[in-house]
Amino acid sequence: MPPKTRRKLNPSSSKKSNVPNNQSQVQPSKFGIQHFFERHSQNALLASQKLNHLSSPPAPPSATPPTNPIPLSPSKSNAASNGTVSVSPNPNLHSHSSPATEAADEVSPLVSKSTSLKRFNFSPGMLIKQSQDDGGDEVTWKISPVNERLLAVSKHTPVLPDSSKHNSFLIHQCSQTKGINTAAKFDKWLSSPSPKGKADKKPLLQANRFGLKRLNPFQDKEVGDSIADENTCLSSRQTPFCTPPSLPYCPDKLANGVASHPLGLKQHKKALLELLDQVEDVISVEDFVSSESEPYSSKAQEGMSKEIPVTADSIGNDVSMGTTNKVSGTSSNGYFLVLEVSEKQTFPESGGSQWPYKVLRLVNEKSGEERAVYLWEEWSYSVIAPGDTVNVIGEFDEEGKCNVDHENNFLIVHPDILVSGTRVAGSFSCPRRTVLDERLRCNEHSTAALIGTLLHQIFQAGLVKESPTVHFLEEYARIVLQKNMESLYACGVNEHEIYKTLTEAIPKLVNWIGLFKDTQEPQVPTVDFGSDNGAKKVEVLEVIDIEELAWAPKYGLKGMIDVSVRVKVDSGGKEGHEKIMPLEFKTGKMANGQASAEHCAQVILYSLLMSERYLKHIDSGLLYYLQSDQTQGIIVRRSDLVGLIMRRNELAHDILKALTTQQLPPMLQIPSMCKGCRHLDVCTLYHKAFGGNTESSGLGDIFDSHVHHFSNAHGVFLRHWDQLIDLEAREMQFAKKEIWRSHNHKNENSTGCLSSLVLDELPQQESHKENRFIYHFVCRYSRTNNLSGSDRNSISAASSLTKDLDCSLKSGDYVILSTESGHQFVATGIIVELSPDRVSVSFSKGLRLPGGNLSSMREKLLQEVWRIDKDEIMTSFSVMRFNLIQMFLDNEQSSHLRKMIVDLAVNAPRFDSGCIFSQDPAISYIWSEKSLNDDQRRAILKILTAKDYALILGMPGTGKTSTMVHAVKALLMRGASILLTSYTNSAVDNLLIKLKSQGIDFVRIGRHESVHEEIKGHCFSGMNINSVEEIKLKFDQVKVVAVTCLGITSPLLSGKKFDVCIIDEAGQTTLPVSLGPLMFSSTFVLVGDHYQLPPLIQSTEAREKGMGISLFCRLSEAHSHAIAPLQSQYRMCQSIMELSNALIYGDRLRCGSPEIANAELKFTKPISCSSWLKIVLNPSEPVIFVNTDMLPALEARDQKTVNNPMEAYIIAEITDGLVNNGIEGKDIGIITPYNSQASFIRHTCKASVETHTIDRYQGRDKDCILVSFVRSNVNPRSCSASLLADWHRINVALTRPKKKLIMVGSWRTLSKVPMLKLLIDKIDEQSGILSLSNDDFNHQTLALQRCSWSQIR
Repeated sequence: MPPKTRRKLNPSSSKKSNVPNNQSQVQPSKFGIQHFFERHSQNALLASQKLNHLSSPPAPPSATPPTNPIPLSPSKSNAASNGTVSVSPNPNLHSHSSPATEAADEVSPLVSKSTSLKRFNFSPGMLIKQSQDDGGDEVTWKISPVNERLLAVSKHTPVLPDSSKHNSFLIHQCSQTKGINTAAKFDKWLSSPSPKGKADKKPLLQANRFGLKRLNPFQDKEVGDSIADENTCLSSRQTPFCTPPSLPYCPDKLANGVASHPLGLKQHKKALLELLDQVEDVISVEDFVSSESEPYSSKAQEGMSKEIPVTADSIGNDVSMGTTNKVSGTSSNGYFLVLEVSEKQTFPESGGSQWPYKVLRLVNEKSGEERAVYLWEEWSYSVIAPGDTVNVIGEFDEEGKCNVDHENNFLIVHPDILVSGTRVAGSFSCPRRTVLDERLRCNEHSTAALIGTLLHQIFQAGLVKESPTVHFLEEYARIVLQKNMESLYACGVNEHEIYKTLTEAIPKLVNWIGLFKDTQEPQVPTVDFGSDNGAKKVEVLEVIDIEELAWAPKYGLKGMIDVSVRVKVDSGGKEGHEKIMPLEFKTGKMANGQASAEHCAQVILYSLLMSERYLKHIDSGLLYYLQSDQTQGIIVRRSDLVGLIMRRNELAHDILKALTTQQLPPMLQIPSMCKGCRHLDVCTLYHKAFGGNTESSGLGDIFDSHVHHFSNAHGVFLRHWDQLIDLEAREMQFAKKEIWRSHNHKNENSTGCLSSLVLDELPQQESHKENRFIYHFVCRYSRTNNLSGSDRNSISAASSLTKDLDCSLKSGDYVILSTESGHQFVATGIIVELSPDRVSVSFSKGLRLPGGNLSSMREKLLQEVWRIDKDEIMTSFSVMRFNLIQMFLDNEQSSHLRKMIVDLAVNAPRFDSGCIFSQDPAISYIWSEKSLNDDQRRAILKILTAKDYALILGMPGTGKTSTMVHAVKALLMRGASILLTSYTNSAVDNLLIKLKSQGIDFVRIGRHESVHEEIKGHCFSGMNINSVEEIKLKFDQVKVVAVTCLGITSPLLSGKKFDVCIIDEAGQTTLPVSLGPLMFSSTFVLVGDHYQLPPLIQSTEAREKGMGISLFCRLSEAHSHAIAPLQSQYRMCQSIMELSNALIYGDRLRCGSPEIANAELKFTKPISCSSWLKIVLNPSEPVIFVNTDMLPALEARDQKTVNNPMEAYIIAEITDGLVNNGIEGKDIGIITPYNSQASFIRHTCKASVETHTIDRYQGRDKDCILVSFVRSNVNPRSCSASLLADWHRINVALTRPKKKLIMVGSWRTLSKVPMLKLLIDKIDEQSGILSLSNDDFNHQTLALQRCSWSQIR
């Protein structure tokens, strides 16, 4: 539950104003740069209308003036001294409310409560929800309840964006410890005015636009001039990278045409301010009043803007901000939470037009300092709302203000959303298409795109080669084709045809490289950098990097740069100077001799990324067009950067809006463009699903032809699951943002991060065809063999490495590699090997730090201290969305799936009801196979007779894997083709290993690093495949193909169809993930057990709304006749089986044989130990519960983790007793619900025993299982919020042992959990409870012994 409120809002803040809102609604402008240019002739008229609208007198103030209006600083806002009173708009509603009404209704409680300035001790973790996996019944907020409260008040209005939740996903700006002076110079360049008459005089493309000029009534000249004059004075600011003003606070119309109501605007601000009031219950608030600070004014002056007093500590060097009047300033430090957004207009003294601007009231999330940002000119149209996160690139004056305008500073909105430069550059024509690109991962394979990729690789290889020849590149083209054979297969092209196309382009590539890279002084080529800069001689001195990964959280940008080069530029006879710049390679040609605006935008953004990465000013780049054999120089102008960053901000807003509300940008409504769009199908479906119709689509018959089959029920289903996917994606996105945050706030308890690492060996290259580089990392202290006993830091570091490797990371995980010293993100890779003291990571290329040269790079890499973070891949969610929307397309396969899954109530699965004839070889095989029991035979017959689908309920230990092997053999006897899938690689490979033992051939599709060693020979990367025809031949020969559920996007599956699809572990697979493989077959089989662990869902809201309900569970509950249960189990002895039978399965489980039922532990030595331990180890007592209530065995908490040291010591004693009396460590398993307890037990046990969480043990078994329940309190309350309350998890724990189950826990605490109370009562019936006392257990001596052992390890 949220924190309790100690104080309520000032009653005056809720008073209503009767003044109506007389401002007219302004419709949002259309996007698209071409559309914008076409409308240029109308700009003057539109601008004039807008100015007339803004200059209309504001509504009179309320009869009851506000008690504490928000004042406005006069520093730069003297221009607004007569402006309207500030409002705090809701990002979701974008409404213009009456300023007077807002002033009366929305008064900050911080203003009315105290006249002193308050400073929050704000920390990123302040509102972080405690992870259940780390324990704890108490839950604090990770996401603010602002949005939920708003929805509760105004359910008819969508909330856009869900910024209150999103702002827990924070990326904190890395503070560079190296090259600070260089970085400061670069920031100064960004923040300073553009050079007059040079860079901004003539942009890349000529285009007029309506701009906004900041007016100061005391300094600026008259404003009553015509719009034409205004355009003239702004001519120096023209740039092709601008979109029509977004006009963000116009009412957003819903899909059904209903406009949002201003009520939501007021309620949103109230909710936000109320939340900030409640935050005082969970954080400390320090009162401080500067001797020079003025208290908030309590007087309201009609029609006048007031000052916002803010404080600022000196935290940086002074950088000039051009026209800002100040004595000294402070650099932006950290990200800011937007508290209020005020829309205002200037009022010149001598009359004239009003000019809009915005004032943002911010709070630094790290220091708690308040700041104010003024947005002028085009920046005033930025889409910003209370609750958003922003990064201010610039300086604050000593009053805590910063001005962002056309010439000074930048504002990055939602900087934690890293948008690729390619996405930004390509979003001008249709933002909706770009957002769909971001949200969906399509299976399209284009021959033209593939040729472009291949030529990129050839060109890059030529650049790094010393004096490449045509012959060399032709031979390399063969290597490139070999490496991309799977993509050639997907495109349906022949490698010989593509090779011919590649070789035709190679002479041009060799010529360019020879001209620019291997040239002699008199022959240095010239490159045109535009009319302002003219032609310059450019010589490539060094290729610094290829496909360089550049991430800049500071700007909310990321990108993959084709080539990073160091060049020598000579201009106008002057002595040349060296520069670093990006080189972008395009396989097309220049249109009309000019580089496209999209390509220029890419180069400009890549220059910005490289500036941040190399910590130096990079102001230009190169574009090479292969087809026209032309090279264009691109100059980075501030005017262009402003337009691109604003476009990036709008795109980040659109992405967040889609993620939080499932609302996409509006349709383009241009049939000539839309009919050729790759997203036409899904675009139209989404439009109809969210209330759109033919008229609002603007596409007429084109729209109808794509959605005529889409019913209202389909829309409900699509909207529901689309929301669930986004809820989970937001939760995982938060985990990914922790990577950025943790660089500034080190988290010792993070299990997804390995820190203080150094390189152990030189990189090695694997022998298979992917040619990846393997690097080995060890703890920086592990190189010292002899550690002194006092060197506890070294021991701690080494042990923390072991802990993290065991608890979180695993082979096949994607990871991010960065430097600890400079917080520089270097590369992404895949873990290929884990050991307690080393982690090996595979990278696509050799590691290289920014800057430096090859000769010194080796030493730098070995000296660097590294950090590895688990990369929470977001592509899985794009695959889920794609799977979901594919089910609603207008084709036969999708229609069949819709009937089975969406319309399941009226479409029951069908089975052959006729006689089964003995001449069917598959049926004969099933009846003759003696290793099958009756349940297994019935299950396979269910599969063979299914026309739509069959469900196999594989209870614990019932041999479902063996059943699947025989089912595959039976299907192959019928000549069927089979797609085998599961969510995890291990499940797929376990099934394949058994198929291999039966002599069944198959093809395994997947990453080489993630495939089991025994199976790698069945991957194409492990075969000697040299042509597309050989791939086709292999698929013709092999009827079984295996892949993970998310691996279906592989190009090898393009266009493939199968007779049957079998999904193992279907009970643990979410519905959207399951849909992907089902699109490849007409009949499917789901194998699983929905009584064990459901799909792992991180988002509590998504779980509560049903995302944890698997497709297996959904179909099982709808059509039970489709289920074939496997009930004869071959794992647990009788006593252990009775526990799960009584609690979960309703006595349906039965032992497969008397030997299984009566199995006991066999000790090879006489049991020699203490009396209580003899009772625990007694083999004739298969189930024992060790009660710790009489011991000092309370749980211990450390921040967000929970463990129980006493239980760990008891578990360790029992384990030692088992091992010392003849039970091998490999036959013992220790499980616990909590990661921290598993880690504690690993460091406590002397014996080498597999220890994991319960979740990681599903599908595993051991002769003896020990369970530590952890939770123990003196006055226990209900544990309904803990992991122990999940009966699925308890079922998994009870069904892992074969012969012995030993549980350790507090009877007093666990009895508060209904399921566990039933369990303990059942054990009590078997007389299996043992209560330990202090007389039995000398815990102090044992704790010392265990601690000593842990230190030795």
